[in-house]
Amino acid sequence: MPGLEFRDVRKSFGAVKALRGVSFEVREGEAHALVGENGAGKSTLLKILAGIQRPDSGELRWAGERLSLGSPKEALERGVGMVYQEMLCFPNLTVAGNIFAGREITSGGRLRNGEMRRRTRILLKELHLAVHPDAIAESLSAAHRQLLQVARALAFDCRILVLDEPTTSLTDSEAEHLFTVLHRLKARGTTLLYVSHRLPEVFRLCDRITVLRDGSYAGTFPRTDVPPDAIVRAMVGRDLPPREEHTIQTREVPPALELEGFTRQPCFRGISLRISPGEIVGLFGLVGSGRSELLETIFGLHVPQGGALRVKGRPVAIRSARHAARLGIALVPEERQRQGLFFNLALRHNLVLPSRTAEGRVVIDARGERRDAQHLLERWRIKAAGIDAPPDSLSGGNQQKVVLAKWLATSPSVLLLDEPTKGVDVGAKFEIHEIVRRQAAAGLACLVASSDLPEVLSLCHRVLIMREGAIVGELAGAEATEEAVMHIATSTELRGAS
Repeated sequence: MPGLEFRDVRKSFGAVKALRGVSFEVREGEAHALVGENGAGKSTLLKILAGIQRPDSGELRWAGERLSLGSPKEALERGVGMVYQEMLCFPNLTVAGNIFAGREITSGGRLRNGEMRRRTRILLKELHLAVHPDAIAESLSAAHRQLLQVARALAFDCRILVLDEPTTSLTDSEAEHLFTVLHRLKARGTTLLYVSHRLPEVFRLCDRITVLRDGSYAGTFPRTDVPPDAIVRAMVGRDLPPREEHTIQTREVPPALELEGFTRQPCFRGISLRISPGEIVGLFGLVGSGRSELLETIFGLHVPQGGALRVKGRPVAIRSARHAARLGIALVPEERQRQGLFFNLALRHNLVLPSRTAEGRVVIDARGERRDAQHLLERWRIKAAGIDAPPDSLSGGNQQKVVLAKWLATSPSVLLLDEPTKGVDVGAKFEIHEIVRRQAAAGLACLVASSDLPEVLSLCHRVLIMREGAIVGELAGAEATEEAVMHIATSTELRGAS
């Protein structure tokens, strides 16, 4: 029986062709992966399936019938459920309120809250989700908010469940729970369309893999017949070159950044570290270890309670992010959409604002601004319609390169990176890593906080391991293996379990 079909789907935004006649089929009841670089057209295709956008031409079909979707509500009514990376929910509503938002059960003009709670309990039990229907959504963990989206889809007879990067903000154990739920849904006949940059997840969950490249269909591959390298080649259209190697140049200079007894309770305490010019230091720890809070405090977003911070050997008390930037410290934050970009401003403003602010400029030089923005767009190979394009018109990988480019334009001596490749594809990840390596080779000191352990091990010269707000270990060279790092990161829990 035919399942979900995309037939010659085309979509353009001005001169940008987002989809160039995409055609493929997702069999009913299968788990099907959709992969591709940022900008390949995945998000546009999902928005069409979700009823958010209409294609310029082509059509969607389900079970042999045309699927014409004019709104997200209509998509939900036709059995299309969406689980987004951003974990969209109403934080001030209850779990039951979120599940039935927009489709509340009523009788005689009154809400049937008892019936909605009853149905919510059934859904939560089915998902093995131990939360109360009356719990407020903002009190839930990231994993529970993600599963809340799944529950909302299932509440309305979901036949096609679409998941867009669902594990980006989840721990390994939370992702494991999600996979268990997805396997159960697949077993009962739900069709899964799974979008992810994490190929190990794709090969673990999905039956077949469809690749998009530059808005075009690049092929569909059975999971059992294709190695991961072949999928990467189909995504990027080439073999990725070997990464550049460089060694740290030993210099008789003070550390670029030095912390001693740095403390901000309850987030972290007694942090001592040194980073030399040209060194890339990884900061790894499980969720709640204090990595992001440490980087934000170094950057002046929070006030430490104790300890010393030195930049190039000079003690400083950083009072604000602007002060940090003027001292030569830059932060690429974890949440680029919430913390890294101004979505109400054009790309040119986003690209030049930090450098103008760090220089203390108060007079706007429109011609110079446009020139500098264009230079940054070309230098860092950011794919955009132009410097006046809005940030939300860019793919996730290109948005991340904008955040990185604007801070590198300030010529920092210390670069703090928090989850630098979160939610970006393999091609953009490679480019970002190479940018960081080249900047380090030129003398930039980099502190990289990441939950992606393979990323930390491949990118960094040495790894600091955080647990419960403290640095509990350091590994470098051949000592820094996944097993060794995870043993240190989880040793307390392991002892407690024995």
